Amino acid sequence: MAYAAILSLKQIMKLLSHSEEMFIYDELPNLNSFLETIQCLPSSMIATVDAASSETRVEDAVRKLEDLIDSHLAKQRTLFKSERSIHGQISLTLLLSQQLPIVKQELTSYLISLKIADKDQQQQQIRYCFSSSDYSSIRNQQTLVGLDEQLKRLKKSIWHSTSRLFVTSVVGMTGIGKTTLVKHLFYSDPSVEEEFEPRLFVHVGPQYNRLEEILALVLDQLGVIPSDELLREDRDYLDNQLSEALSNKKYLIVLEDVWTDVYVWHKLERNGFPDNGKGSRVIIISQIQTIDHSLPKPNVFLLPLLTDDQSWKLLRQAAFTSEDKCSRELEKIGKKIARNCEGLPAAILQVGENLRGKSFQEWKTLSENEDPLVITGDGNTPLSKALYFSYMMLPQYLKLCFLYMAVFPKHYAIFRSKLIKIWVAEGFLDRHVRTSNAEETAGEYLDLLIGRSVVLSEKQTSIDIEKTKKCRLHFTFRSLCVNEAKSEKFFHILKKYTDCTPENLTSQERLCVHNNVVLAFTQVHEWMESVPDAQSLLCFGPKQPYPIVFPLNFRLLKILDALAIRLYEVPHQLLALVHLTYLAITCDGELPNSISRLSNLEVLIFCQHHNIKLPNGPVFLPVEIWHMHKLKQLYCMGFDVPPPPPDDSHLENLLTLSGVSAHSCTMEVLSRIPNLQRIGVRIESAHDSMETFSFSSHFSSIYEEFESFKCIVVNPNLGSQVVHCFPFFPVYIKKICLSGCGFPWKKMEVIALLPTLRVLKLRWYAFCGSVWKTNDLQFPWLNYLLLEDLDIVHWESVGEQFPCLSHVIIRHCYKLENIPDQLESVTLVEVDDCSPSFVKKMREWRSIDGDEAKIHSSSTDL
Repeated sequence: MAYAAILSLKQIMKLLSHSEEMFIYDELPNLNSFLETIQCLPSSMIATVDAASSETRVEDAVRKLEDLIDSHLAKQRTLFKSERSIHGQISLTLLLSQQLPIVKQELTSYLISLKIADKDQQQQQIRYCFSSSDYSSIRNQQTLVGLDEQLKRLKKSIWHSTSRLFVTSVVGMTGIGKTTLVKHLFYSDPSVEEEFEPRLFVHVGPQYNRLEEILALVLDQLGVIPSDELLREDRDYLDNQLSEALSNKKYLIVLEDVWTDVYVWHKLERNGFPDNGKGSRVIIISQIQTIDHSLPKPNVFLLPLLTDDQSWKLLRQAAFTSEDKCSRELEKIGKKIARNCEGLPAAILQVGENLRGKSFQEWKTLSENEDPLVITGDGNTPLSKALYFSYMMLPQYLKLCFLYMAVFPKHYAIFRSKLIKIWVAEGFLDRHVRTSNAEETAGEYLDLLIGRSVVLSEKQTSIDIEKTKKCRLHFTFRSLCVNEAKSEKFFHILKKYTDCTPENLTSQERLCVHNNVVLAFTQVHEWMESVPDAQSLLCFGPKQPYPIVFPLNFRLLKILDALAIRLYEVPHQLLALVHLTYLAITCDGELPNSISRLSNLEVLIFCQHHNIKLPNGPVFLPVEIWHMHKLKQLYCMGFDVPPPPPDDSHLENLLTLSGVSAHSCTMEVLSRIPNLQRIGVRIESAHDSMETFSFSSHFSSIYEEFESFKCIVVNPNLGSQVVHCFPFFPVYIKKICLSGCGFPWKKMEVIALLPTLRVLKLRWYAFCGSVWKTNDLQFPWLNYLLLEDLDIVHWESVGEQFPCLSHVIIRHCYKLENIPDQLESVTLVEVDDCSPSFVKKMREWRSIDGDEAKIHSSSTDL
């Protein structure tokens, strides 16, 4: 992909001196304009033969230029510093003199090919487009499996008592049943036909993405032909025509397959149609979820995936006729296949259709496959076309990030924090055009992918429930991404021996090891040496208990994630990988002093295979760590940050420090990390009873605003208070997580008065005592509270409390007997494995809005 190639080029240019970097920008004046031009274009627009051919030439030319720059950087590293400034730009000018004009020409040619393609953009979109009915009709007259509750809610919104215009959005991923649900209401409910006139079911599609175009489609179905002349002269002409056509009528309009930007989406929802006070209704069907949180939640229906039982019911309907019988053995296999469809109705129906009339052995073979369907860009099934179209509608800057998510194995827990860091390290965020820092922009990209229903949100963050903490790809999208990445050589998965052959590895830029066992073969090492230009090496398990030799001859490597690989010591070859920005390894030894050679590192995660606390005191990282000024995250379990050197070294970009002990939290150390936002501290009480929270006085005096403080006391002595000094927190802190500290509940007053605290997590005797008393002056902004493995018996409160608290989780608090009445205003209460009497009481609990508590219990009699 040309977009990815240019981003990679810009990243390697950052390693040059300022004058050398400016020289290339002067020679390629269209570099940034090229990115600005193509970053928001959907792939459907650049899928013409001419554009694709030109894109390939851009990639080849840029790759050759990168190789030349890298050879220049390698030569510069062999020179003395004084020699570099004298000969650097002269050498670079001569080296790139032939390749720069070629790159410039190819960029220009590519932009010209896009302008030609722009004239045919609508035809390209129509080529990939189709009606959602193409696959929803597979159901025919089958029952709405799993949609009963959604149908009730949709009917409730239609028959809402308000006489005002009511707009409802039905959203969700491709194939989840949006159109099927609405069509059932629209065509199969006699009361709808009697109540609403006119009733319009309008297919929109991506070729109509402006409000005026969508309203013109509605007018067309109403039999109104707008005047082109008046349309150009009067901005309100369409609104007036629509108001006149729908005046004094109680109408129901369904807009199916709507693709618009957020601005048009909001205009559709708020004032796209006339409100004549007749109780009219508009239903919008779209994959795009609105991100305007000011809209009432009842207006938005986000359809869920089916449960395992619902999936099997639907598969059975699709695979068997009413006369067919299903044996117990076949049912067992069928349920596994249904479960593998991951709750997507269109996938289940397609699989059912494929299995109709097949033998027992064919069912069994399919159940043993990783995926029940293979999705490719050239697939002919309605589902394949639908999924591919969703992919082709992604702009270039989102397409890169979306494809990359398939580097993770199936069912791998993809955490927001890790994904964002890897995207940034890969260079997917163009620093020329971003308006905020890279991590914030990457987070926005993830939110957009979730909003387009191509990425599934699994769990929300506690600090902001509107943001996703853990996400995944549905197997259908993951299958598509893996096949697209293979065809574009975007990444290559190494899962078995045959995946590692030279013909499979040639020209690959990203290698993803899903089975670390293949790295034990000497032949595989030799084959991997044939791809020295690989920029990413990701090893996702299974974890290896024994150290192995690891191939590290990738001179352009930017990302090495090998936590699942056990190393004897840090390989000396690793220290030559000067392009590394992300390094995560597990090693039996310590970091060498020469780690500072990796001056471009932004993320360093260093774990020991066995974390053994030595009695001789803290083990420090090399002091050279203070010279790694680009570090943003440092995770070093079992190691501490050493006292800074006498010079004025600062880790000014370090935002996250984790895995350290109190020895890393001295005034001397913290004062040299001025922008720290998140810290995780471990106190080994069994080995060092002198460790206390006395360091927090330095901590609170240096930082006024802070995001997250986490402290875990390992092996706490539960017989007495473990930590002998209660901490002082920054005044404006958002999140506090404590475990094993053994504080008395009366000390909670210090935390309760923090004015911006939003998340409080208390685990494993973080506080001890039978009674916790709260009052109405405490926790003014607390939104999320977790109580886990505490010995609390009574939680008492006085006055109005917790004005912002929306989520409370109580887990393994076996002595707890009651919670305050004030928690009735909380949106969600979860109870996990507490005492039978408390669980029984919570089953009867209701919030002010009538919501029940979510109960999880291992006891079978509850």
